[in-house]
Amino acid sequence: MTIEYNSFKGLLHQVSSLNAHYQKINSLTGENFNIFRIFKLEASEVRLHSAFLAALLDPNGSHGQQDTFLKLFIKQFCFKQNVIDTTGCKVEVEKHAGFISEDRTEGGRIDIIISDKSGHQIIIENKIYAGDQQHQLQRYYNHSPNADLVYLTLDGRLPHEDSFGELLVDTHFKCYSYKSDILDWLEACRKEVAIYPVVRESITQYINLIKHLTNQTINHTMQEELSQLLLSNLEASFTISNSLDQTLDILLKDDFIPKLQGVCKDLGLKCTSNIDFNRNYTGVWIWKEDWQYVNIGFQFWSSDKEMVYGFVCKNDPNKQPIPTQLRSELITVANRLLRQNTWWPLHGKMDEPFGNWQKYQAWKAIQDGSMLLHIKDKIIYLLEITKHLTL
Repeated sequence: MTIEYNSFKGLLHQVSSLNAHYQKINSLTGENFNIFRIFKLEASEVRLHSAFLAALLDPNGSHGQQDTFLKLFIKQFCFKQNVIDTTGCKVEVEKHAGFISEDRTEGGRIDIIISDKSGHQIIIENKIYAGDQQHQLQRYYNHSPNADLVYLTLDGRLPHEDSFGELLVDTHFKCYSYKSDILDWLEACRKEVAIYPVVRESITQYINLIKHLTNQTINHTMQEELSQLLLSNLEASFTISNSLDQTLDILLKDDFIPKLQGVCKDLGLKCTSNIDFNRNYTGVWIWKEDWQYVNIGFQFWSSDKEMVYGFVCKNDPNKQPIPTQLRSELITVANRLLRQNTWWPLHGKMDEPFGNWQKYQAWKAIQDGSMLLHIKDKIIYLLEITKHLTL
């Protein structure tokens, strides 16, 4: 037992030392400095991600590279073999495609649409943390059936089936990821502007942000060293890894959830949890006894990350919709960071590092109590802005 204990202790000590060494390197090189994160834009699909991509894709953009970036994008992302005249392309963000029809198969706002003079189009549905809307991809396909319809997410996941209906993946639309596809394109763009420092460094900052959002910021050399260290201590590595999930589960269920339920009780609220990191769309649900239509929710939209908070419908809104007046009142009282979709009449993304429980920083916040305080602040804010509404 002593030998095994010493083996575990020695491995943990070596990993800790390696991590500290590379954290120091990151500090010295400035890799942790990112202008987009400083201004808290990392989760803003419209204000940052769609705007930045559109700026690069625009042949008339201020980058001064004409259609260089657009040609690289078409080569990598367009799958319908449409011949697009890149020199005269128009790039639009949040393009109004008409009011959404009653059956939700027409209209909406398209994140990015690129059109050439002959009418050929590329449509990009840009999903950083927002959920899928009912018939959303179907609407955009109906708007332009021959367009290259690109569904872009952090990890390349499929959209919810309610979004694409009868459309066929890889035929009518195609899924791409920021994690690999956009990073590859950005790297290719950066090579083209190696001698233009302002454009090059702007792209570099965005590349570093994407690596941060997709958990790829660890130094490659550190990863190689860590892999060798774990391989040389394989049995101990597996033992520690197999125990980590159980350890975190104890911290969650025996400590954090009971404390959160205590906070809710003090606020006159009920609280339950169905957190399961093997499934999407689990989380924590909070309500008052007299609420008829909505609960407060803190939900993971992707296993243990992409947590959102806000008001979520108690029942399936496609079968038992909440009153139209309540939906309108909720968005009226919200700030500009909160949005609506079918299930969530009011929701926003959790601030970093509280929304991604795949990362150590979130569990550190759970352990030191700052996660509980942050969620309490969100609950109080939601209660305050809706105190005059019948929920």
